[in-house]
Amino acid sequence: MLSTTPAGGHSGHFASLLSDPNFHIFYRAPVLILISASAQGPWIVEDCALAAENLMLAAYAAGLGSCWIGFAQSFLNTSAGKSMLGLPAAWAPVAPIIVGHPKVSPPSVQRKDPVIRWVG
Repeated sequence: MLSTTPAGGHSGHFASLLSDPNFHIFYRAPVLILISASAQGPWIVEDCALAAENLMLAAYAAGLGSCWIGFAQSFLNTSAGKSMLGLPAAWAPVAPIIVGHPKVSPPSVQRKDPVIRWVG
């Protein structure tokens, strides 16, 4: 269970969730994959987000469910969060992804037609 003081500045409802001993931020998923960058650079967030998307698509193709737990990002970027997962202090955690077998398939979502505007 991830239970901390609201290190990321969470307040109100989110702070109460984090302090609840029955709340499990990673939904008791069997696997947590933390996509991180080991060096600073102008595109580390974008590179990690692209890797997360590919990971999540591959998980789906294998019949697995996945979810990016954005709520955990601010804690994982603290020294306590990095220490908990053994992440070196200089690394930047970007995408905490849980993976497991879904209990049910999500329903289809109605989508809007895209708006395309050509420039040039």
